[in-house]
Amino acid sequence: MPQLPLEGALRGAARLVPEEQRVTLRRTGGRVLRRLPKPVAQEIRGLFGVRWGTMGRRQAESATDALGLAGGKSKGTAPRGFAGRGAAAVGADPASSARLERALGVVDTSRSAGGHRTVAGIMAPDLRDQLRAEGYHTVPLLPGTSEAVAERAEAVVVDLEGFTGLWEGALSTAGVALLLELLSAARIASRNGATCWLVTRGGRRSEIGALLLTRQSTLMPVRPGEPRPAPHFTQDPGDVSHGLADLLHDLEETARV
Repeated sequence: MPQLPLEGALRGAARLVPEEQRVTLRRTGGRVLRRLPKPVAQEIRGLFGVRWGTMGRRQAESATDALGLAGGKSKGTAPRGFAGRGAAAVGADPASSARLERALGVVDTSRSAGGHRTVAGIMAPDLRDQLRAEGYHTVPLLPGTSEAVAERAEAVVVDLEGFTGLWEGALSTAGVALLLELLSAARIASRNGATCWLVTRGGRRSEIGALLLTRQSTLMPVRPGEPRPAPHFTQDPGDVSHGLADLLHDLEETARV
């Protein structure tokens, strides 16, 4: 675009204005700039060190990610261009689960009043009710925040009869993303010392996701109704509490509706 005569004159005049006076001009000249044609106003703003629309973009990015879920350096402010990159993002963000949990409310994973461990997981209603009746504090694992919650849990239980609601379809080929998140949560919990159980019961045992779960070394399978394996001769039965395992073995083979 060819330079306007007025723009050339303004550029030369701006060089003659002392820096301290430019601040005053920026504060008082906005009213005049709004009355000028936009190309001229843009050029004047550039001469005095003000970028056209910069503040508007910063405010828009902050409003887009007011809770800091995009993981910017400063809390409450999205990184530059977050809206565009977020729409085309690829790859997993390891901190996204914790940020989402903070936004929704951090889940209490402390022990129950009686000192029982917190059991986090995907559980059918009968299992959840039985755990609570025995004094356990139960916490559901939910898509999006499961990794952050599992990281603080002392025990994790994945019940094949509990894949309903938000987890519906996670055991089929249509729910690969859900299943991958669950596998990641189980690995995180196991790495932090939590005991992880897989309750294999119900009609979903033959689904591809259920078969994959049974092959995970981080999940110890339990089949309700079957006798509990005897401890190895090198183990002292008094070393580990079997209360939770016994409860899982005593479940019904199919959850009550």
